[in-house]
Amino acid sequence: MFCSPRFAALLLAGVAAVAMAQSPPAWFPKAPPLPQPTTGIVRVSSTEELFAAAGKATPGTTILVADGDYPIDRPIVLRSRKDLTIRGASGNPAKVTLRGAGWEAERGDILHIGNCEKITVADLTFADARSYGIKVEAENNPRDVHIYNCRFRNMGVRAIKGSAGQDPTVRAVNGSVRFCHFENSKVPPAEWIFGGDYISAIDMMALENWTFSDNYFRNIKGRSGGARAAIFIWVRSTNIVVERNVILNCDRGIAFGNPGQSTANIEGQPLTYVADSIIRNNCIVGGPDTGMGLWHVDAIKILHNTIWRPERNWSRGIRVGKGTRRALIANNLVHGGITQEGGEADRRDNVLGRLEGYFADILSGDGALTATAKQALKSMRAERLPEVPSDILDRPRQHAATVGAWENAPE
Repeated sequence: MFCSPRFAALLLAGVAAVAMAQSPPAWFPKAPPLPQPTTGIVRVSSTEELFAAAGKATPGTTILVADGDYPIDRPIVLRSRKDLTIRGASGNPAKVTLRGAGWEAERGDILHIGNCEKITVADLTFADARSYGIKVEAENNPRDVHIYNCRFRNMGVRAIKGSAGQDPTVRAVNGSVRFCHFENSKVPPAEWIFGGDYISAIDMMALENWTFSDNYFRNIKGRSGGARAAIFIWVRSTNIVVERNVILNCDRGIAFGNPGQSTANIEGQPLTYVADSIIRNNCIVGGPDTGMGLWHVDAIKILHNTIWRPERNWSRGIRVGKGTRRALIANNLVHGGITQEGGEADRRDNVLGRLEGYFADILSGDGALTATAKQALKSMRAERLPEVPSDILDRPRQHAATVGAWENAPE
């Protein structure tokens, strides 16, 4: 596979970045391998072959990408594709990298998914692009888009972007992001948009029936601590599940909604950014702004999460912002606090405050409870919630459940 001098330099930089990257903790679940395809297989081993295969794929095609480094100087665009899988042939995303034009480039995306149905992207690394790793165009009504066991490294604006139009009836329907790893070793310079704070891992709009689960996020940061959330969902989204994710040292953890307007909103349209959705069994550690935030949302449940706040904005474990209606915040374990900033929420059985000594190794994302915590929480068994039958390790909850993301059987 031909590699230009510029991309050779990027490759060497990428190798260094891989060496610096930190893997998820040992307890964190590994992605079960996808079934091996038996028909419709197209094998590619160069950038040119990958573009060609994506451009002429017929329904039922699986593009298997051989181990290697693939320079991408323009987006791979999927239009009117159905039942297509693009995946690393080895099943190991560390061995196959789709590499953008560079963090410092003026622009650069890697993959766009438009008016498609039943698309799976798996076992790949997306690295070193200024704008988007994967863009899902909700304005073009894609269905059944699944991103699985992928790595995203040094994506300058968004690792996964979900755009939207102004038609309230058009969404990206039925999708998921599962077992993916997001990490940056760079921070945007001040001359980037919003002073270098316009960066996120996942920022998606106009979603219906999407799941974000078992993902690991680390060091998604803006220039001055004001990056968008690691998982940021808004603009006419409904039936969203965010569960079993670990988010470390990102400026913000999980946000449903936004205090301001989007260009996808119609003037005068009521702001309900996310409705009928749930955030459960996540662990969020550090970050200068907030652990979780709600703005202009309806019927959101925040259940059984573990949050560790640093001293900066210590009280912002969970922020309940303006326009929040019918929220339920229950059974969470928060080293920090919950702040209500104009929104409404039913708060039940949350444990807040100084929780030093409660966790096995919270700074690495391991929120398993210590003997100290178990003793402190012995009399504080919460009601088992039907929406949370298991914990962050997929272990069943007890009838009298443990607060937070980790379940512990009573002694």
